[in-house]
Amino acid sequence: MRNRILANNYLVALGNAKCETLLDGLTWLPASGSFINVSGYELVHVIVHLGTLDPGGSPVFTLKCSDSASGTLDVVNASASVAYTANVTTEDGYVALWTLEVANLPEDHHFIAMALSGTVTSCYADIIFLLEPRHLPVTQTSTVVPSTSQFSYVG
Repeated sequence: MRNRILANNYLVALGNAKCETLLDGLTWLPASGSFINVSGYELVHVIVHLGTLDPGGSPVFTLKCSDSASGTLDVVNASASVAYTANVTTEDGYVALWTLEVANLPEDHHFIAMALSGTVTSCYADIIFLLEPRHLPVTQTSTVVPSTSQFSYVG
């Protein structure tokens, strides 16, 4: 059962440190200098859990890549849409999901972040990256997922 336990299969990386983080003024998550290095991973799954969205907003979430942890964010693939525009009148509490195959990133672009555009004033969202490695098990970052927060019951 070891290869079916979430904490062993995916590295958890956070886009924002706290789920109640207001998106006002932010252009990407995580912050520049902290883009997520996905080299050594096969797939990246991204979960954007929308919180309260201001009726005057129109937040757009776009998964992007860079050649460094603080470089310029570029499109993942010009022919594939990886953007999601939230409907602020109906989508409070919704979840948007992305799956990215790392091998399909542009050459030397193995850092990713979620770019924010549109009007994000008074909008909230929690962004979580689940990195699926080439080799198991994963060692979680203790500041994100301490061992006392990892639970499993496999009967």
